[in-house]
Amino acid sequence: MSPADDERPGEQLPAAWARALARASSVPMTPGQARSFAGTLADWAADAHEGPEAARKAGLAIGTALIDTHHTHPESLAASITILAEHLRPALDRTTAAALYAGLATGYAEALRERTRGEQEAIRNAVLSAHRTSEARFRAVFRSAPLGIGIADGEGYLLEVNEPLARMIGRDTRSARGLEVRSLELPTDPPEYWEQYEALLAGRRRQMSGEKHFVLPGGEVVWVKMRASSVVGEDGRVALMIAVFEDVTERRQFNERLRHQANHDPLTGLPNRAHLLDRLAGLLERRGGAAPLPVGLCFLDIDGFKGVNDTLGHDAGDRLLIEMADRLRETAVPEGHLVARMGGDEFAILLGGAGGDPRPGRATDLAERVLSAVRRPLRLEGRELSVTASMGIAQFPTAGAASTELLRAADITLYWAKSGGRDRWAEFDPERDAREVDRYALSQALPTALERGELFVEYQPIVGLQQGGRGREVRSFEALVRWNHPERGLLGPARFVPLAEETGTILALGRWVLRQATAEAAGWPAGPDGRPVSVSVNVSVPQVRDPGFLHEVRDALEASGLPADRLVLEITESAVMDPGESGLPAVERLRALADLGVRVAIDDFGTGYSNLNYLRRLPAHNLKIDSSFVKGLLPAPGAGAGAASEEPIVTSLITLAHAYGMSLTAEGVETEAQARKLLELGADTGQGYYFSRPVPAGQVPVLIAGAPPVQGL
Repeated sequence: MSPADDERPGEQLPAAWARALARASSVPMTPGQARSFAGTLADWAADAHEGPEAARKAGLAIGTALIDTHHTHPESLAASITILAEHLRPALDRTTAAALYAGLATGYAEALRERTRGEQEAIRNAVLSAHRTSEARFRAVFRSAPLGIGIADGEGYLLEVNEPLARMIGRDTRSARGLEVRSLELPTDPPEYWEQYEALLAGRRRQMSGEKHFVLPGGEVVWVKMRASSVVGEDGRVALMIAVFEDVTERRQFNERLRHQANHDPLTGLPNRAHLLDRLAGLLERRGGAAPLPVGLCFLDIDGFKGVNDTLGHDAGDRLLIEMADRLRETAVPEGHLVARMGGDEFAILLGGAGGDPRPGRATDLAERVLSAVRRPLRLEGRELSVTASMGIAQFPTAGAASTELLRAADITLYWAKSGGRDRWAEFDPERDAREVDRYALSQALPTALERGELFVEYQPIVGLQQGGRGREVRSFEALVRWNHPERGLLGPARFVPLAEETGTILALGRWVLRQATAEAAGWPAGPDGRPVSVSVNVSVPQVRDPGFLHEVRDALEASGLPADRLVLEITESAVMDPGESGLPAVERLRALADLGVRVAIDDFGTGYSNLNYLRRLPAHNLKIDSSFVKGLLPAPGAGAGAASEEPIVTSLITLAHAYGMSLTAEGVETEAQARKLLELGADTGQGYYFSRPVPAGQVPVLIAGAPPVQGL
């Protein structure tokens, strides 16, 4: 058992923190003092549970305390962040944890900066005092100072350099004396650094500070932070310049590591989402003028990646991601594009992100090469795999001016590519996007429309074909739901019923239509010959396969008082013709409904599975043939004698329905010639604008009584 195993839960964080700080830096503390100090830090860290603001303040206090106790090595900061992440992450949300770490880093940096500034000022004062009093004291300060010290004359030549500074510039103290300060300039130095120096030398300012680097003879780079002051002689001219240098190489490297970790994916080494967003925002800002240059963004993910994880394990999945990252890097980066990992198995390529050509043609060319690179077989877990990917391409300004719009466009287009069959790329289409946004808005408004009473039902008559003329006897009415949208006006079912099926709202919508139609039909009168008039209600696939559907039908009949034999449920072939796992339960529910007396019609027959053997087992009373067959029943005007006709198919469907003891209804009848032809072929009933448009519930009794229909043509 390790020592940590004996610790109570409340003591684990202080003990772990003390050990981590001891490993990170050498600070003169006894074990007891270190444990006590870590306990104080842990108490402050506990305040983070009160929220982001408290977490930030706790972090500031912890960072300051680390510097105050001489934990000045950058690894002390890294060790503290790691320990806090391990011990507090499960209990803190992401925002609070980020506030704690940010406060810690800020407090540490500010305290270290103040400490360094104080040390530099103390050394400067000591140098001035020693230089003015005695040579011995001056030398003692030079030898004992932990920071680099340099003294230059009023002409800018070094008079004195101590050992720390000599090491920083890659010389010994003797050879450093006499150097012109300006000879230490590098082409990469910030211009303002030497502008300050010239002003200091000329007496236009008394102090300066800045950061630069020196390159040692072996190529090693040393970064320093410098503060300098001038000493003015009796003649008013600069006599001396005293500079104190702090070696910040380790701190800078540590910050670079933190920055790299914050902007790169640890698994693949690619830039991460944050890095890509920063680069994208910069490109859009520079190119957002009156005539913006294009910026291209490609989203890519691996087809079937979850299957690799599930079958070969997550280690294999990680190796696959690394391999795919390498292939993307090899294909896109040499052309000046930025490749990033967005998370999971999703990658992005920012065209022009590293100076490449972002024009649209280049994007599609790149997409082909990238997908080809992905397809190359690879060996994983001792087997050869063939992997594919899908890619979405979006361009600015086509997809909008903001980075969020471009990201959304690329993401949507990736979805289009995957839904189109995978292993392909797709380009953003603003018109398609507008249609899908419109569909989404409708789908989100539909549940509220039900609550607000914006939906209503109209009824289209289904008439017998045996009598001549348009005024045929009405046998039934099909219930057709309508949406009186407050902004878009009247919407037919084709606009929103498919959306309801996609979003799952169809169950609530279908339940409402069923109850509404049965309630209204219960009050309809019988026809002139005394025959009851039925109501047909369309039922979707999800409704048929819902275990509670049978109970919903029973409840609707009981609530309305409508006899079961006056209700016809119109069900598409796809709901009942597939003899797979979902087919048998659907048939059983239909048989249970038939036992209640409810009649069943197979809608749009001939356009789906058309499994005749399966059809024979269905408790159906009626087949409704799709309007496309009726439309093609007669040759179009002007067509030649050999023009194709749907008559043989319609004839066979009528024969099939009658052979199974069912009646046949033809939908979409629009002309008298079609009606006559259907009667000639033996169809039983017809429905369409030739007979009547759908009518409000209040007009149904009038049509039943034999009033002239509402004409559609």
